[in-house]
Amino acid sequence: MRGPRLLEVRSEHPYLLRLYGVSEAEFEALVDEDLKAEYLDGAMIVHSPASVRHEERVAFLLTLVNLYVSEKGLGLALAGNAMFRVGTRRFAPDVMVVREVGRVGPKEVEGPPDLVIEILSESTRDYDLGEKRMAYREVGIPEIWWVDLERQTVIVERRDRSYQAEAVPEGWVVSEVVPGFRIRAEWLWQEPLPSVVQCWEALRSLKSGG
Repeated sequence: MRGPRLLEVRSEHPYLLRLYGVSEAEFEALVDEDLKAEYLDGAMIVHSPASVRHEERVAFLLTLVNLYVSEKGLGLALAGNAMFRVGTRRFAPDVMVVREVGRVGPKEVEGPPDLVIEILSESTRDYDLGEKRMAYREVGIPEIWWVDLERQTVIVERRDRSYQAEAVPEGWVVSEVVPGFRIRAEWLWQEPLPSVVQCWEALRSLKSGG
């Protein structure tokens, strides 16, 4: 490994770390299940530890979507440091759904997920809504949800609508690529979060597509 090249580091406010000149092999050697990192056009982007508020919502959303896709046989839901790969780029979204489980390998998902959910935080907002957003569009993710806790809105973008952003501050946020899956936006703004069991029951009581 070419250690000196890894000293080309830039820290962004508040805690996003970039290592430039990293090869794919170096990225694979450096990253592990305890480190959330992404690889974008020759740069390794290392995320700071997430806040409790952020992680609570990741767990909440993963639980709901995992229960739904499992019950309906609609694929696989992943979160944490699970990565997907398109070309040389590797991303680790907060939550993703893959309809074709055959694309899920032992280390990463091959190709873009069908649904990606990202929860914006202070350390990632500029990156998420800037170059990562553009990269997601370039690799062709069919549906992206950006959960903006600060502004209390869910921004939904879909490839078949040229990624026109739809802001949903309250009411049902409905997925088109995971048929019938939805959440109420205001669940995410509550402190503490509502019972995930009660939210699952509310979701389950709805007719698919209704």
